[in-house]
Amino acid sequence: MNLCKLTSALVLVILFVGCKPSKFNGFRPSRDKPTSPGLDVDEQTLNVSELTENEAKKKAGGPLPGTGTLLNHPLDLSCNATTEHSITVTPSAGADIKIQDNARVAMSVKGRFCPSISSGLTILFIIDFSGSMGPLKPDASNMAFQPAIGNDPRVAAASGKTCGRLQAAQAILSKVKAGDNVAVGTVAFAGGIVETHTKAPIEAGVFRTGVLDGANGLKSFCSYIAPEPAFADQEMAVPNPEVNSSTNYAAAFERAFEFLKNTKDRKAVYFITDGRPTAGGMDPVAAGKEAATRLKSLENLYFNAFFLQNKQAGLQEDTVGVKNLVETIGSDDRVVTVDSAETLVVEVSKDLTGSFDATDVKASLTVEPYQPEADLKINRFAMDPDNPKAWVFETQPFVLLGEGTGQFPHMVKVSAKAKDGTMHSSLVRIQYQQTLKQ
Repeated sequence: MNLCKLTSALVLVILFVGCKPSKFNGFRPSRDKPTSPGLDVDEQTLNVSELTENEAKKKAGGPLPGTGTLLNHPLDLSCNATTEHSITVTPSAGADIKIQDNARVAMSVKGRFCPSISSGLTILFIIDFSGSMGPLKPDASNMAFQPAIGNDPRVAAASGKTCGRLQAAQAILSKVKAGDNVAVGTVAFAGGIVETHTKAPIEAGVFRTGVLDGANGLKSFCSYIAPEPAFADQEMAVPNPEVNSSTNYAAAFERAFEFLKNTKDRKAVYFITDGRPTAGGMDPVAAGKEAATRLKSLENLYFNAFFLQNKQAGLQEDTVGVKNLVETIGSDDRVVTVDSAETLVVEVSKDLTGSFDATDVKASLTVEPYQPEADLKINRFAMDPDNPKAWVFETQPFVLLGEGTGQFPHMVKVSAKAKDGTMHSSLVRIQYQQTLKQ
């Protein structure tokens, strides 16, 4: 579930480029670079001074690569490191990386994007209260408890009364710790907004005690609008003459937009429904898509949708409804079809907001006085096998440029967009000096 602020860790590595052995021991650049699907791998070393647009500045005396041997030195920072780091590459004794006079130095930048859940997050549950979420028919002998024949009726469990929507919310909020800067809210909808069960985002701890826990949780997540008077006395039925038991996507997404439009931090929306839109104007489907488009226009928004079709209810899979939901959300990897309340809990609990699109990562190298910044290829961007919460990137090698005893600044920027919409970035500043002052 990505629900997190970013910190970045960086690894700076000196690579060998056709030179004598280093006097440093213990580090060996890998010959077998792991790669990600869809990424081009370029093992050639980038030399900014050789780019066509920099030819004039090179002829005018711009900095060039050194010619001597290389030395290497890895710098590995943890996930708690800052997103910006500076190093010095110089022959002087106090440098981060010690080099010989006029050394030819090539580098690659390794780093980690390490999402956490600590701050800057608003979670909004959009919960379907349509009639099919409750029992499909009344039981005259026991109006207080119904068999599990709807898509997500209240059921008895070992821990007490519950439902899939409630268990899903509990699973997500179990990841939030005391002190985390997280807000949580709900939008309950059927043929319209169920105002009595809709809560604007509030601090997560207050939400947990006032909305999620105990009987409040049953009311807030396991209710439904009775489709006809015969259902009205059943447990969890909401007596609301102003809202019918149909399904209105547009109203739900419009209210979600109003709740989130002034929130600049990250936003995670969990939309749980069991049917296609049947209310919301002359064309409910089109109205739902239009409202969803407006909601998705918000920055840093992660939109998750779950289509619940309870097989125990004997219902056939609504393939048209699933197709419509994919078109509404705009991406099939953001829509999950589940066939039971138990499966809903499992799918919602997955840590999706900590993931990235492996092809949506960029890097650049700027070496003064050469302009503009040069594109730096990414040779690797993938989940860290040793830490599933971290994603590791590695740039192609690039050569450091200098001239004599002057220090020449180099700047490497790496950025990636997570699936929750947030931009993650790292910045490395390098000061390079080729030779010692006489």
